[in-house]
Amino acid sequence: MDAAVRAARDPKGAGAARGSFLEMSLKTAKVSRIIKIVTSTNGGARGEVWKGFGEQSERTRTATQTMFDISGYTINAKLAEGACAEIYAGVNRATGTLVAVKRLHPRHSANKSEYKRLTEEGELGLRLGQQDNIVQTYGVGRDGDFPFVVLEYVDGRSLREILVERKKLSEIEVLNLAKGLARGLRFLHNAGVCHKDLKPDNIMITHDGVAKLLDFGFAENIRSFRLFRRSLEGSLPYMAPEMFTTKRATPATDIYALGCTLYECAAGFQPFGGMSDNEIVSKQTNVKLAPPPAREANPGISIYTEKMILTALQKETAKRFKSADEVLLDLARNPALRNSRETQTTGTQLVVK
Repeated sequence: MDAAVRAARDPKGAGAARGSFLEMSLKTAKVSRIIKIVTSTNGGARGEVWKGFGEQSERTRTATQTMFDISGYTINAKLAEGACAEIYAGVNRATGTLVAVKRLHPRHSANKSEYKRLTEEGELGLRLGQQDNIVQTYGVGRDGDFPFVVLEYVDGRSLREILVERKKLSEIEVLNLAKGLARGLRFLHNAGVCHKDLKPDNIMITHDGVAKLLDFGFAENIRSFRLFRRSLEGSLPYMAPEMFTTKRATPATDIYALGCTLYECAAGFQPFGGMSDNEIVSKQTNVKLAPPPAREANPGISIYTEKMILTALQKETAKRFKSADEVLLDLARNPALRNSRETQTTGTQLVVK
């Protein structure tokens, strides 16, 4: 196996890259798979993936029990622990705002590269500012020898959790998800940043149905080409073919990952998954290989939606959507999305804002 591919291998299974701060092994039964705050509610009735988050979750209530203080924040609950960082729920003592605090793990206190990486990730988030489909960064600080990043508290569920429960989504859910994520990507790309690790694990759905993209641990500055860059970073099942050769991220790289994610939501499985890293890399880099039609696995997906997903999944960048704006334009023309606006019932939480 190529050394760069080995560097991206997840020790717990094929396909996920090592080192992402926001994808961690969790240590307590109260905490869900992915960091941030993930509600314990069940997501509502089958067929309404965004519905059922209205009540305060058990985890939100738990997040009000004081543990200790960090530089102006009262820490209430440890949510997650991974190789590089610990995640806590906390409260800004000055404003009373509920937040998530991501702090460098004590065992890395002398690790200058991880210290710098977490600090730079937080500074990037601050520069980005606020957008509805991006988890907002509120601040960056230091607690003794440990840097930390203060993030928006997201009370909802990860898309990965929803897919584990539901396996696949309806067409309108896929389209509304695509719209929210494309808006988030447009915001990032206009700021000169590629996310490089878009996947269901790094997407939260809030209690009121908003899709939010998180985790900038692998983000790359399009213009400088150096921000957080290593030989090969990301998650193999969502990694664009060009990343295995040039290792250069562009907006089209994120569009490909969006296509992989939407396909998985529509079909119920990854377009180019595999039992090993080598198998996944072989599929991703085979420009002649296309995934099975999503409509075979999910007859509710229209030909218009399948064409949109397959355009995002094109192995050759020249055939792929060139920007998030092109994805949004295609979505605006999709009859299924247009019809949903005309027939939607008031109060049904389906539209991702």
